[in-house]
Amino acid sequence: MKGFGLGLVALMSALFIFVHGLALLAPAAVFRYVILDLANRGLLGFVGAVFLVVVDFVLLLIMLVVTTGLASRILGLRYSGEHEVDLRIPAVRNWLLNFTIYFPTAVVLDFLHLYSLKTLHVSLLGGKIGRGVVIGGMITDPGLIQVGDYTNIGGFSTIMCHSTERGRIRFGRVTIGRNCGVGARSTILAGATLEDGALLGAGSLLTKNTVIPAGQTWGGVPARPLPAAREAPIPKSEIQNNPQ
Repeated sequence: MKGFGLGLVALMSALFIFVHGLALLAPAAVFRYVILDLANRGLLGFVGAVFLVVVDFVLLLIMLVVTTGLASRILGLRYSGEHEVDLRIPAVRNWLLNFTIYFPTAVVLDFLHLYSLKTLHVSLLGGKIGRGVVIGGMITDPGLIQVGDYTNIGGFSTIMCHSTERGRIRFGRVTIGRNCGVGARSTILAGATLEDGALLGAGSLLTKNTVIPAGQTWGGVPARPLPAAREAPIPKSEIQNNPQ
């Protein structure tokens, strides 16, 4: 088992270097043969080089998204079900290898709040993402997420499609319907579901296998149904303009 574990670590390291190194090839070539040459051509050349550095960085991000997504698809790194935490089990190995490919780029995109690239990244790695979706948080297992059209996932939220308990790991699909809202800094655990039009309040924890029915608003830790919204307060400006 120890030798197998060391072999898997070596494979993860090699996979990380190869995939991310491949993504660096085009941006590195642009920097070496275009930007550095342009920077030595006077003031205008230097200004152009600075602009191209920004363009080259965007190219790097796009290449990272594409290469990591294609690598995961080509290698067929899929996993599901419940298993012992044993590296000899294919699902556990695939989870670790997929994490090696996906997570570094996902962290960069999340830090930079690049929502369009995040959506593309998750889709390339097997996620089912609808139209007009905004992903502001971190999805740990992109192949186990399904999000309906025009749903907003708030910033700094976390969607975890796996859990480990007592030496076992369980993978569970998280399903979020159409026109849903996930508040900032919320956490959704494996197997949870938000039906169409459901809302999860900011800072909430939606526990494993919990279902928020369509149109309901839940919040808290753990999340529970919230009372019906009270009548909206009258704006202060209207009170000042209409004294009694």
